[in-house]
Amino acid sequence: MKKRLHRIGILVIFAAIIPSCELLEDCKTCTLVTEIDGVRTEGTSGTYCGAQLIAKEADLPVTIGNTTTYYECE
Repeated sequence: MKKRLHRIGILVIFAAIIPSCELLEDCKTCTLVTEIDGVRTEGTSGTYCGAQLIAKEADLPVTIGNTTTYYECE
């Protein structure tokens, strides 16, 4: 009985340690792109997963005057 409880305890610990949700989510690196008069400049980039990735991919390009900014995710 002690061995069984010990094994169950170990399984519970492993289940708590492993970030199961992150293993199931897709992750991509998204880069902020700025285009001014057709000249492309890449800005900061970061890795996004899950809901944050969906939000970045759903962002529409923003154009003010001759400057357009958007996120490009790969």
